Amino acid sequence: MRKSRREVLKILGAASGALALGPRVLAQAQGMAKPLAVGKVPPVEVPWDTGRCAFCHMPIKTPPGGMKGKKFPPGFFERTYAQIAFKDGKALHFESIACMVNYAYAHQIEDGADATFYVMAVNPDTVPCKPAGLVPARDATFVWGQNLMTTMKAHLVATQSPADAARLVKKRVGKIGRFHIVSFAELWDLKPLPEMNLVPLLAKHTGLL
Repeated sequence: MRKSRREVLKILGAASGALALGPRVLAQAQGMAKPLAVGKVPPVEVPWDTGRCAFCHMPIKTPPGGMKGKKFPPGFFERTYAQIAFKDGKALHFESIACMVNYAYAHQIEDGADATFYVMAVNPDTVPCKPAGLVPARDATFVWGQNLMTTMKAHLVATQSPADAARLVKKRVGKIGRFHIVSFAELWDLKPLPEMNLVPLLAKHTGLL
């Protein structure tokens, strides 16, 4: 069922308010709820050289010459890559974790036996963060940081474990600003996720435009 523009804006406001709540302490990362265990579809090979984000249509690989007059450090796009793999062997690719969540929200796709969500985990010991490999989103731990620089201004990265998430934040004390450490279940509860151009992109994917 398509949502009206008023309903979309109301949901956006609620999600944005949730992210604006006070910072989470690192200890909370150890006791986060986990999504229901279900079957997994294997990921497909990532088309780094030709892939485009299914939500915002930006390239999934960092453009070597930059974009719109702005250059990015190596691996900047790759570290937030995400994928939805389907049981028929097809897949959707995203250059932002938030883009994947928002696309799934707009098109009513859920992580489960028929489709599995994957995210690029980052190495918490590298500054800036560097890609560490794809992991199922349901097994990842996510860090939203006020000053984390990512594509689409989503301020969101994935790590392989709560311990990695805590270490990432600890290494950036005084620089990351307000932060939240959440499981995929908690991240999914906040959908759609605030990011650059969210309203027009959601309007496009939900059929409002």
